[in-house]
Amino acid sequence: MLKFLVLFILFFWIVFKLGGFFMRMFLGNMVNQNRQQSAQQHQQRQPQDGNVHIDFVPKKGTKAANKSDFKGGDYVDYEEV
Repeated sequence: MLKFLVLFILFFWIVFKLGGFFMRMFLGNMVNQNRQQSAQQHQQRQPQDGNVHIDFVPKKGTKAANKSDFKGGDYVDYEEV
């Protein structure tokens, strides 16, 4: 009975240690891939040679271009710190 108990504990200890090792490797690879993808996306978003990219230009005569329709934003109290 003692032999079975020792082997049982030893088996689960080994599985726990190997599982932790493989989990760290798996998560480390996922983090590295995510960092590489975000770095590539960041590089793609930057304008090349100082050029500026404008995603949206409102048409003349639309409500977005008419400033008289602007009713203002929310008022935020200024509090000096």
